[in-house]
Amino acid sequence: MRTALVLSIASASLLAACGPKNAPPPQPPITEAPPAEPAPEPVAPIPEGWFAITPQLVVPDIDAAIAFYGTAFGAQPVMSMPGPDGKTMHAEVKIGDSLIMLEAESPDMKSPKTLGGTTAGLMIYTPDVDTAFQSAVDAGATVKMPVADMFWGDRYGVVIDPAGHQWSLATHTEDLTPEQMAQRAPIAAKARPKGKKPLAGKKLAKIEAEWKAIAGTPAAAPVPEGYHTVTLALTVNDAASALAFYTGALGGTEMARMPRADGKIEHAEVKIGDSILMLNDEDPTWGAKSPKTLGAAPVMVHHYVTDVDATFGKAVGAGAQEFMPVGVMFWGDRYGGVVAPDGYAWGMATHVEDVTLEQMKERMKTEMAAAEAGGAAPAGGGDGTPASDQTPPGPPPAPAAAAGK
Repeated sequence: MRTALVLSIASASLLAACGPKNAPPPQPPITEAPPAEPAPEPVAPIPEGWFAITPQLVVPDIDAAIAFYGTAFGAQPVMSMPGPDGKTMHAEVKIGDSLIMLEAESPDMKSPKTLGGTTAGLMIYTPDVDTAFQSAVDAGATVKMPVADMFWGDRYGVVIDPAGHQWSLATHTEDLTPEQMAQRAPIAAKARPKGKKPLAGKKLAKIEAEWKAIAGTPAAAPVPEGYHTVTLALTVNDAASALAFYTGALGGTEMARMPRADGKIEHAEVKIGDSILMLNDEDPTWGAKSPKTLGAAPVMVHHYVTDVDATFGKAVGAGAQEFMPVGVMFWGDRYGGVVAPDGYAWGMATHVEDVTLEQMKERMKTEMAAAEAGGAAPAGGGDGTPASDQTPPGPPPAPAAAAGK
């Protein structure tokens, strides 16, 4: 075929050269085509400033929460989205290098205050835990555990914020080898005898002196390598199974596992993308309850990935329960939601389009109007630009009740 085409073109050329020399017919003037539009910049699937894992907290009053987190932890407001009633329905703040999403409480999403407790905590590493702890208390937080030296090498304390969320504040003070950590752990565990109140006073001081005798080296930095400013910690009813799900379905890497005497897991860490996620089995003596015990979870997980369809499919295939199929959303993400086997809702997303806050608001109004009319408006598209570094709003969180299933 290709040879025949070449021969045909050659014959036509010869006829033109040897045929009559009549003047060619007049030709229309040549006009230049308008320059082509430049190709759009490649989409950044994970927007600048975001990590693989972002905590999503349900609070009774978003504006009050923003004010508290600003005073207590130095949080900076990033964006807020009003609902149809004019009240803030979604907001984002930044603490250090970490974004936190805030969702307004509703009948389907309950805060720790309404649930009567929480199932998760947030750990903040800070250069001066004592000062940070006092700032949180002065801002209205309640002390759960005073600041003290811990066997794992942190100076550490725990507070509860006015919405009921738990925050652990820490400064890393000592670097330990895995062997030293393993030696210290059973000694420190004696301070919390099973079925009894934790030790205090001279008895506690004696145990602390015993594990401190296994000395590490002064910490190289107040924030351990690999951690962000804020790290999410989840209490689950079966930490070993949760670790299997997060490593298998989400491609995480197990970083640490500290077993209890009863075979349960006291503490574990798994790295998913660029983020570390902490896990522990529930412990009634410490008030640590899982979503399956509490009946819901006031904390959700937003997970940015490069291929949401593939990640979503693997999660569902590994036992996660779908609550929202993958689709393009008005804020510029391709997004879907699942409830993991441990009861936590995960919003999984790949960023596909940059959308300004004004465009988001207009799109949301269009979608709500279509929903009220019984129709369906397109979730995205139309006015946005290819994704670069704009901050998108968060996804609609899963119904809290789904976490208890």
